[in-house]
Amino acid sequence: MKSKWNPSDIVRIVLFIALPVLFACMNDIFLTSGNLFALMQNFALVGLVALGLALTMIVGEFDLSVAPMVAVGGLILAKTGDDSALTGVMWACLFGLVVGLINALFIIKLKVSSLVSTLGAMILLSGFAYWIADGNVVPYYNFDASDVLDAQMFYLLSPRILITIAAIVVLFFILNFTRLGRDVYATGSHRQSAIMSGANTTASLFFAFGCSGLFSALAGALISISLATGSPTLGDSLLIQAASAAILGGVSLGGGVGKVHLVAVGVLILAALNNGLSLMGASSATTLLVNGCVLAFVVVINGEFSSLRVSFLKKVNG
Repeated sequence: MKSKWNPSDIVRIVLFIALPVLFACMNDIFLTSGNLFALMQNFALVGLVALGLALTMIVGEFDLSVAPMVAVGGLILAKTGDDSALTGVMWACLFGLVVGLINALFIIKLKVSSLVSTLGAMILLSGFAYWIADGNVVPYYNFDASDVLDAQMFYLLSPRILITIAAIVVLFFILNFTRLGRDVYATGSHRQSAIMSGANTTASLFFAFGCSGLFSALAGALISISLATGSPTLGDSLLIQAASAAILGGVSLGGGVGKVHLVAVGVLILAALNNGLSLMGASSATTLLVNGCVLAFVVVINGEFSSLRVSFLKKVNG
């Protein structure tokens, strides 16, 4: 009987359990409700961006524009949401959705590589963010919205965290129990075969990039409400964090493989790692280095053990 477990699953579980235990032993603050709440707030931000990026990876593409989209989403909120935060969030989400669909349109109709298409979008969005902000930080004065959005509930939750959890649940249902979800995986596995078998690859690409743009803009709008400010540099490091979380969660760069609940686990692992290192006084350079080492270890061990397993099975069956 073939095992459902692979080495990356084991490493993921070990990291998920061992990191909190390690940091709790090294620093008493780690397991306090305030620190765990801050960790989960970071999960809420990175989680939304990672979900959208993971979808584009599952369909065999990659969205480079998620980071500046976060900044633009926050700035749109700051500019349009003075009277109503909900209005500002809706405008930000609409903008993100439209840009995501345009990215997909370039890939589908013009046969442009997603790296080329979204690189252009990244540059345009970065310039657009600086144009909106006029090179400055844009304040947001609706402090009541911030109080509501970040109100601590049951020690570890807030409305902002619940929004990310809701997105995970909805995507989990779509990918696992709908035809669109099956088409998404088929599109990433082998696009030409998926087309010949009747899978709707066009809808899958629109869905993946639409969600990527929408979730990134939503993440930017929500964090801008929390910070009471919008900035053209708001999401500068989020592309690396989101991609790392997706890969830690088992999403394949080759497409066709990935589960959204495991992406959430990947986000939590990175959030715990970064939070623990911060409590220990590690510099940003050290944190980035450790993140890279953990990610490289997961990728290498999965590839190495997969190769050994294939060789072993061939010998057994041969």
